[in-house]
Amino acid sequence: MKNMKRYKYYILSLAVLCSFSACDSLLNEDPLYSQNSNIVFQTEDNAELALLGCYGYMSAPNAYGQMWQEAPIVASGLAWAQRPEDLNSLNTLAANNLVSLAWGGMYKAIAEINAFLESIDKSGLSAAVKTQKGGEAKFLRALAYYNLVSTFGDVPLKTVASSSEGISIARSPREEVFAQIIQDLTDALSISEKSAVGRANSWAVKAFLGKVYYKMAVLGIDAAANWQNAKNMFDAVYASHVYSLEPKYANLFGEYVSTSKESIFQMNYSTGNANGCYNRGSNRFAPQASTSGINWSTYRVAKFAYDMHEGTYPGDPRIDVNFLTKWRARNGNNQANPKPQVGTALCANDSVCAYPYWKIKYTDVTVPGSNNVNLEVIAKMPYADFPNPKNPSLNVCDNYETTHGASPYNSTVAKAVNDFAKVGNAEKWPYFGKLYDQTQTGTMAHKNLMVYRYAEMLLLMADVYNELGDTPKAISLANEVLARARKSGAVSSAQPADWSASLTKEQVTEKLYFERIIELCGEPSIYDMVRIRGTVYFKKFLELNTTHELTILGEKNYTSSVNNFADRLLNNGSLTDDFLKKNLLLPIPTSEIDANPGLTNNDNNFGY
Repeated sequence: MKNMKRYKYYILSLAVLCSFSACDSLLNEDPLYSQNSNIVFQTEDNAELALLGCYGYMSAPNAYGQMWQEAPIVASGLAWAQRPEDLNSLNTLAANNLVSLAWGGMYKAIAEINAFLESIDKSGLSAAVKTQKGGEAKFLRALAYYNLVSTFGDVPLKTVASSSEGISIARSPREEVFAQIIQDLTDALSISEKSAVGRANSWAVKAFLGKVYYKMAVLGIDAAANWQNAKNMFDAVYASHVYSLEPKYANLFGEYVSTSKESIFQMNYSTGNANGCYNRGSNRFAPQASTSGINWSTYRVAKFAYDMHEGTYPGDPRIDVNFLTKWRARNGNNQANPKPQVGTALCANDSVCAYPYWKIKYTDVTVPGSNNVNLEVIAKMPYADFPNPKNPSLNVCDNYETTHGASPYNSTVAKAVNDFAKVGNAEKWPYFGKLYDQTQTGTMAHKNLMVYRYAEMLLLMADVYNELGDTPKAISLANEVLARARKSGAVSSAQPADWSASLTKEQVTEKLYFERIIELCGEPSIYDMVRIRGTVYFKKFLELNTTHELTILGEKNYTSSVNNFADRLLNNGSLTDDFLKKNLLLPIPTSEIDANPGLTNNDNNFGY
């Protein structure tokens, strides 16, 4: 996946690719290119173009270009959203458009892959070409079905090319879907160990097989065998040294990162893609007027999610990567440059800050280089003064000036906290920093997207070792990820500190669960990571919301406001068994139930 200077996904000259309708069942979509043509697979070049089309559908807007960033991050439990509120409040409607589009995006990719596999199998191409290109396509199909089964549970399983006769398809039990995923990945093990950037290779297949076996084990599907299967795959990848952690965490999320050894599999984009397949992540998640492109402040980070990270690892360099809390202001969208600085150096007067930061104006001090602008400084929530820094105490904040003496900072703490909990604008919440692209072009981010990376594999691998009784090895693997984090700032940080060797198996299980949420915050796999350990750990995570004092105050403001733009308590603060069980999965979209005779409303997931 390295050593390639240029790589772009092709969609076989289909300018309409990125606008296909979600009104019809995506299970009966015919391929938009002619797979039945005798010309298509007469040469290896034809097959290569068709395979690149399959990669292209995985990178399209209804797949990883937008919806498989947007839907899983917003529905993860870490997000606050002005709209669609049902998704981020974990009260998702089966008619939610994001859910429908995400469902359709994966099934469209599957339809193209199925057609490709049938055509290449019937072609006269060599066995070697069939093995390589067919294996890559099967890896993509396995990825698509993993996304579907992890997000929706039992789903229709189709592995043959679409036809007008095959539009009625019932849901298959998740065990059958996983069996197909394993079969596809096992077939894909025969592809090359090396590949161009953005293409699958056999090491990526092994790493992903380990993740699939892990998922099956935690679901209780042949658990004993699959814990061992996961270990075998992870061990092989680990021993190969094909992948390694990027030295600096922030470097994973820069402009068009293509050759990081941490990337197991990623989607590559280009702002020059005429077919409209580009990365819309920044457009959807960045604050309005914060980039040179178009942003709408649609999605933000719930305050409790920020405080979880800050309270767990104060000073962790990953905090400033995971969360966008300061940015240069512009006069509006599509402005090439930010507002001019007001003095000889950048300062709080020409920038914007968001929770947990606010501005204090000093009326008797001017900005350096300007004689007529009062100085503004940026203040931060006093986490070190809270009994539990994961949950800022309103009592401490309300009495801060009394307990800490008079000062411009101390006099504003209570006011700032009260403002944060009120109905608010874009500055009341932090944003998901990994998606932010300050130099965005229109709605196109100058970023590739890592779908699966080595740090995630290490943390899953650690969980496997812990389950199999080797807790010291699990701690050692986790400490590799923590060590990289500490070294990711301008200077090394004390946090996140290595975990103690005296931790019990149960303690390591819980710490690994939360470490995956912290490490993968704002990435497509976060929805799965929050739920991957079932309702027991899901509840531990959501309790950070229901006990969060600022969120509780925000809920009160929400109910008394006509605008209703305030933090919410999930399910009114009641984490019932039914609520937790329901939210392990998203609903089968109404659009699919209406279009697919094989499904009825009674076939939907628990609680929907």
